[in-house]
Amino acid sequence: MPPEPPPIKKKKRMKLDRISNLEHDVTQQILSCLPIRDAVRTRILSRTWKSKCDDLPCLVFDDRCCLSDQTGTKRKRETTFENIVDHVLVSQIGSIHTFKISFQNKNLAAADIDRWIYRLSKSSVKKCTLELWRGPPYYVSSSLFLCQDLIHLELYNCLLKPPSTFKGFWKLKTLNIQMVTITQDMFEKMVACSPLLEKLILCDFNGIKTLNIDAPKLQYLTVEGAFEDIDIGMNTLNLVHVSIEQQKAASISCTNFFKFFSQLTRIKSLSIDGFFLESSVDALQEELPKPFLCLKSLCLGIRLNNLDDILAAVRLLRSSPALKELEISVRQGAEAADANAGDTTFWLNDNQNWEFSQLRLVKVTGFSGVKAEVDFIKFLLLSSSSLQQLEIMARQQDGAVRGKVSSWLDDSQNCAFNQLRVVKVSHISGVNAELALIRFLLLNSPVLEKMIVRPVHRSGDRPLVKKLLQFRRTSAQAEIKYLDPLKHVHANADSNQKQANPHADSESDSSSSSDSD
Repeated sequence: MPPEPPPIKKKKRMKLDRISNLEHDVTQQILSCLPIRDAVRTRILSRTWKSKCDDLPCLVFDDRCCLSDQTGTKRKRETTFENIVDHVLVSQIGSIHTFKISFQNKNLAAADIDRWIYRLSKSSVKKCTLELWRGPPYYVSSSLFLCQDLIHLELYNCLLKPPSTFKGFWKLKTLNIQMVTITQDMFEKMVACSPLLEKLILCDFNGIKTLNIDAPKLQYLTVEGAFEDIDIGMNTLNLVHVSIEQQKAASISCTNFFKFFSQLTRIKSLSIDGFFLESSVDALQEELPKPFLCLKSLCLGIRLNNLDDILAAVRLLRSSPALKELEISVRQGAEAADANAGDTTFWLNDNQNWEFSQLRLVKVTGFSGVKAEVDFIKFLLLSSSSLQQLEIMARQQDGAVRGKVSSWLDDSQNCAFNQLRVVKVSHISGVNAELALIRFLLLNSPVLEKMIVRPVHRSGDRPLVKKLLQFRRTSAQAEIKYLDPLKHVHANADSNQKQANPHADSESDSSSSSDSD
């Protein structure tokens, strides 16, 4: 009988357990990356790990907290979400840096949330997020306004009414409130009494008619809602990224609009959608007094069959001498598609001498092929001598294209886009307007390197590919890549995906050709 191996000495066991001997900050970072349910389970490993679990700086409670367990033949055992949060909060002996609630499975009682926020008010919490997706709006506990160390606050589906004793969040840098009801006075007080505020996100709000924003350090501003007026304070001069979507038509003060645009002296990225451009037409009747010298990216939601919208957009373009990226989101106006097409076409054809010399990338979403849309794309192509990439996302529609398709594709073949190298056309269904535009671009882009085409669905795949490959190309290097359609992806999601992974289009092509016919 062989002798038994000698027992492992305690010192040797300590050397084998390298994770337990890591620096405290390192293990805290590891535990913070785990779901809270798994992080708490490490308590049973040893006294050392128990003490580590009682000092978690980052607490995130979401749907993963209540996954069912099943061991052998034992029945499933479920622990309520409320019990888990209570247990973890009671056991914490250190400061809580981050606290987040995001639970979609059921309504959370206001009394439970009040209890948790009261516990947070006794800690030096710096980041707090309440994502309450179900149930009636939560009336935010007054204890939240005692958290004076907050630097990041996110509230979803809440009623906000700070107590009269509230003096502001003096360390707050990020405020994100969505689906929130708050009075005009309280909103203005929260912003004005947050002197370090750098980022403000305000979406789907109730109770605010006029956006009075006075925040000297504010750099990022996102607003989506049915506001009626906007007034940016004279001290708010550091805005770098601004996104405004007005969801309700309103006659906004021309003076406030002019002041708003005049104060964007450091703006780098500007997005205007909804009714905002339509409402700003009067303020943009003349050229802006100061150009946007730092503006690199501009996104506009625009009615291309409306001459007023086009004039306002062009004035913004002319005031942006450093602009490199332009995204046009085509909005459908209440008027008929061709009601004002004659006026817009005449104006665009009469102003071909304007130059957007720095523009490198143009994106057009919601393209349907009507005359006004095609004329505006032509205007941009002819006015952007340095344009290198054009992306077009077609509107998903049933049946034929609404309105008349522009005829300039057939009678203006003497154009030349000498810098255009990449063209992306997505969500196309193979209608004549889409094919005519692709053919026109291939014929008039002498240095084109890649034409990427993605259909909206697979039906009619082969005839579409056959037509594309038969088109003559001026550029000998032009390659047509035909990609598989994206499954169950809406236009906005597709746009977000491309921003996250701009090279995704080159990974799944099903057919390509680089031969020039």
